[in-house]
Amino acid sequence: MPEAPKPRIRRLLVLGFVVALLSVGAYAAETPSAFLIALIPLAYTIPAFVWLDRLEPEPRAMRWNAFLWGGGISILVGGFANELTDATFGTTAALVVSAPVAEEIMKALGILGAAKRRQLDTPLDGAVYAGYVGLGFAMVENVIYFSQAITDDDLGLVFVMRGLFSPFAHPFFTLWVGLAIGAAVRKGRSRRFAALRGLVPAMALHAAWNASGVNVVFAFLLLGHIALFFVVVRRLRRMRRDEIALVRRRVPQLAFVHNLSPVELEVYGDLRATRRLRRELPRKQRPAFDERRLMITKLALQEES
Repeated sequence: MPEAPKPRIRRLLVLGFVVALLSVGAYAAETPSAFLIALIPLAYTIPAFVWLDRLEPEPRAMRWNAFLWGGGISILVGGFANELTDATFGTTAALVVSAPVAEEIMKALGILGAAKRRQLDTPLDGAVYAGYVGLGFAMVENVIYFSQAITDDDLGLVFVMRGLFSPFAHPFFTLWVGLAIGAAVRKGRSRRFAALRGLVPAMALHAAWNASGVNVVFAFLLLGHIALFFVVVRRLRRMRRDEIALVRRRVPQLAFVHNLSPVELEVYGDLRATRRLRRELPRKQRPAFDERRLMITKLALQEES
């Protein structure tokens, strides 16, 4: 059975997130609006992962854990490694070597935490957790960039570049780790080895992205990132459709064992029908309906793996 998030773990994650915000507050002490502006991209990035996760929604507490890990522990450790590398080897080394290595390793640990608690069952689940970890990291990091942009009177350009052009950058890098871990869990293979395998493209893409900002010679790499991003988005949509189709095929086979009613047979695997039925139920019956639907969906996906 999946393990519920422990309160002490949540308290640690919240503490890490608060410490991270206080740390970046040193950069944004004179530009407090940077904190509010950093929240804006979340309004159109989080819904994308909510949509991706709609068939078998991950527990809200686990999604918050992933977000807080990315915006707390990950950014604190990654930031320390980057500062140390910058002071020792220079800014370029920090951007192209330290940031991709330290930041992606820390974000990967957040996904492994979800897998350890048996909340991650499929590659799509891995993509969802990678998304929340990456968005948490990006939000706190954006405070620094937006604060500097306000000081330099260059907020418009920086917001377009980070808030509109590349709001999914950190989730995109970490996505490869999430997909690898999800595939390993489904096949019963080593999660840690899968994480190492996923870290290779994650670090490479992160390093190439940062290098494009250091030297114009590498700017052409951005075109490759954009093309690959759209390929990945298309693949994720296909994975979502495949999971929905799988549940539709498997539900009738589970009907006898789990005593499914004709109404349940009709709506499970059809997200629109499920939402309509849920809205028609009395509010008190909705939690039980959600729990049963989620159980059947998980069984349908697990039976195939």
